[in-house]
Amino acid sequence: MRDYELVLVVSPDAGDEGFPATVERVTSFIQERGGDIKDVDQWGRRRLAYPIRRFTEGFYAVTHFSLEPDQVRALEGNLDLAEDVLRHLVVRQDPLPAPKGASRMAREALVAAGKEAVISPKDSALTPREEAMATAGEEAIASAIEAPESAEADAPSGKEQSDGRPE
Repeated sequence: MRDYELVLVVSPDAGDEGFPATVERVTSFIQERGGDIKDVDQWGRRRLAYPIRRFTEGFYAVTHFSLEPDQVRALEGNLDLAEDVLRHLVVRQDPLPAPKGASRMAREALVAAGKEAVISPKDSALTPREEAMATAGEEAIASAIEAPESAEADAPSGKEQSDGRPE
């Protein structure tokens, strides 16, 4: 089974009593076909962005559910035939893939929090390239601290070329 989200716009002619009945009819249709209703959010009467069948308002509902993909087609066919449904949209909710390096970032967070210790160089928070760059940066900083440049090298020599530029 896959997770889906259904956005439903019901005609205002259904009225305040007919709207919950329409939503209940849809949820029972899903459950009869082996689906699982996770959440039903009834927004109520809202203004439409553009007229649909000369209506400027409609009742909105958003339903999160799990259902087999072949049964979703049957649900959409049922909603297409329903006279009180102005619009519907079924969207598959795929889990987001973990971003590249996410496990490394999670491990770094655990190490930083002290909940996990770094055991070997393989478990290092840095990639080999990052370690090499960090080592090179430390060496450059250490050499700059140990041997500061002399003030003589920065001072002008006082000699100038014939055109007035320093040598």
